[in-house]
This record gives sequence, C-alpha cells and structure tokens, in this order.
Amino acid sequence: MAESKIFWGVDCGSSEIKVVALDEGGNILLKRKQKTLFPLQDHVRRALTGGDGDLSPFDNGKSNALKPGHKIVATGYGRKHIDFADDALTEIKAHFIGVEQQLDLKESYSIIDIGGQDSKIIAIDHSKVDQFIINRKCAAGTGAYIEELGHRLEVSLGDMTALARNNDKELSLNSFCTVFSGQEVIKVLMNGERIENIIYALYSSVVKRVMEMTTITTDIVVFSGGVLKFHPQLVDMFSEKLTEANPRMKTRLAPDAQYSGAIGAAVYGKSSPQ
Repeated sequence: MAESKIFWGVDCGSSEIKVVALDEGGNILLKRKQKTLFPLQDHVRRALTGGDGDLSPFDNGKSNALKPGHKIVATGYGRKHIDFADDALTEIKAHFIGVEQQLDLKESYSIIDIGGQDSKIIAIDHSKVDQFIINRKCAAGTGAYIEELGHRLEVSLGDMTALARNNDKELSLNSFCTVFSGQEVIKVLMNGERIENIIYALYSSVVKRVMEMTTITTDIVVFSGGVLKFHPQLVDMFSEKLTEANPRMKTRLAPDAQYSGAIGAAVYGKSSPQ
C-alpha cells in the first residue's frame, strides 16, 4: 500500500512561526503557531513536531530526516534559514496561493498583508500576481509599530480594538517613525488625552501609511496576515478608506488570514514536482 503524502507549509515570520499540514486532497490536517525564537531551526522544528504523539514530519525527535511522503516548504522572514525544508517560497507568492486556496475569486483583486516587519500590497489579475509593493524601509504600517506603541501604552494587543472603538475624537499622530511616535504618545498622554483616542490614531496612521504605498485599482481587496486577523478595527478602517476612494469596493478578510502564507507554502509543495 502506498505511503500517504503530507505537505507542510512553514511561514517563519519575524513574530510567529505558523505551520500548516495538508493531505493529498488539499485538506488541512492541522494548524500550529508559536513565537519566533532562536536558535530559529530548533523552534521551527518544535512548531512542526508539536507535542508527544502529534503529527510530525520527522523520523524521530532528534534528527532532521523527514518521514517518507512528507514534504516541507518554507516561506516568510526566516525561510532561507531552514536547512531541512525541501523548498522555499517568497511571501508574495505564498500569500497569493494561500488566498487563492481559501477564496474562489474570479475577478481581479488586491491583497493587503501587514506583517511584523513589513507591509505588502499585491495585485492579482487572471489568477496571477500582476504587481506588488513592499514597505521595508521602516516599522511604520507594520505589526512591530502597533506592538511597540501598545507596549508604551501598557495595553494588550487583544484589547486595542475595543478601546479604539470607544474613541471620541479623531486624533492624528504626526510621526510615522516608531521611536518618534513613542515620544509623541508620551507627550499626548501627559496632556491628558484618552488612551482610546491614541489607539484610534495609531490605527489611522497604519492605514494612512499603507494606503500611501500605491494606488489600488481593483474593486476587491482581501486582507491577509495575523495583524489584520487580530485587529478587527484596523480592517474596518481600511474598508472605510477603500470604499471612500472606490464606492464599488468590496473587502474580505481571508478565513484563515494568519495562516495564509503557511497554507500557500503547503499548497505549493503539493503542486510542485516531488
């Protein structure tokens, strides 16, 4: 009897490692995630292996040898540093394939993905990547920017959306730089400003920075990545701005937004030559 094949996608991001396993039919067998820690390969292996008795691609707990029928494709920030991966895929291609796997979109569309260290806008036409732009110049408009200012405000990331939705004014942060924004936030707090208004301003600055990256010409935008998955108010604010610019605009959050890259890597492993 032929060995069952399992295809693993590893999205090794700057903040978290996401893992997805697919069977030969493209069904998701499992999803796992953990913080990105170092030595990187050790923690990628831990994410792939899980707990005792869990599904694992390795022959045993001490070796990098893969079991027969298992294939690993890596993507993300650390994709080039995983020696036991069979292949590596750019984040652009991984998120595109991952979104295509989750949504049946016939029209042209764009993907907005906000990662820990960068933001990406990807234009898709006829089920192919048409063009893309990445912001890697600074932390503005990224998960690191949100996390750093949340830390300064002593607010957990999970509480930020609820607080932002209780704002009573549309405050603006004048600086996009994480360092100077932090200083600006401290000054605003000293002047007695409500935290709710500051978090709303933080989200507004992320939307403004990403929207300035390029002009979105499609009538559909799909949101991908963990930052947009866990900050619903940010999705709402993006949708509002996009609809203001284009009344025909339709926006969607990918069902497994945080795992889009890992899903894309696993699908690529399944479709590429063995």
